[in-house]
Amino acid sequence: MRKITISTILALSALSSNANADALGLYVGGGVWDHDPSGSFGTVGDPQIDMESNLRYSGEKDSYVYAAFEHFVPLVPNVRIERATMGHTGTATNLTFDNTSNLKGPSAINIDNTDAILYWRLLDNWVNFDLGFTARKLDADFTVDTKTVAVSETIPMLYAAVQFDLPLTGLSVGADINTISYSDASYNDLRIRALYEMGVIGFELGLKTTNLELKGLDKINADLEFKGMMVGAFLHF
Repeated sequence: MRKITISTILALSALSSNANADALGLYVGGGVWDHDPSGSFGTVGDPQIDMESNLRYSGEKDSYVYAAFEHFVPLVPNVRIERATMGHTGTATNLTFDNTSNLKGPSAINIDNTDAILYWRLLDNWVNFDLGFTARKLDADFTVDTKTVAVSETIPMLYAAVQFDLPLTGLSVGADINTISYSDASYNDLRIRALYEMGVIGFELGLKTTNLELKGLDKINADLEFKGMMVGAFLHF
């Protein structure tokens, strides 16, 4: 995996000392992501299984929740904790998985992510720009008939977010990304959102795309994409 150097952290901290949050802020929110799957997965040595044509996976709705704390203390990062679930179900017919052939019956894929994000606000006016690091706890189960293979890893990722505020309107638009690529996996989460705040209440609407590639990680080979609209609400104190 890519190593995060002390010099990089110090450089981010130095920049953030001149561009941090104006005051204390707490965000608590959540919502629903309506996503469609594409791609395939399988175990090492076995044929890949297409999620759409082989398993008949289709669109599903899953939830996400988060909390973020921002402050004005130089050098100290802001904190965001986020949890998201993602699952699909279908039916297997004469498939091979985990070195077992002729599997028939229910199939499911469940992916749970828990993110701990430390970030620095490098710009803080009508344009906001955050940069930091994410520790993502990935827990995934791949099931075909009676065979289940689990993946459980903690993955370091680069985090970046930008937001453009439209003065005097309560409206803003922005995007954020968590990304990593190394020998066993690549993982990318991209969200593009519009937000509206009215007092302490806010709403968000956007598009989220997740790409996950595993290369023999815990016996799983996978090349997956999930994409769809997201809608949520939050409180900002």
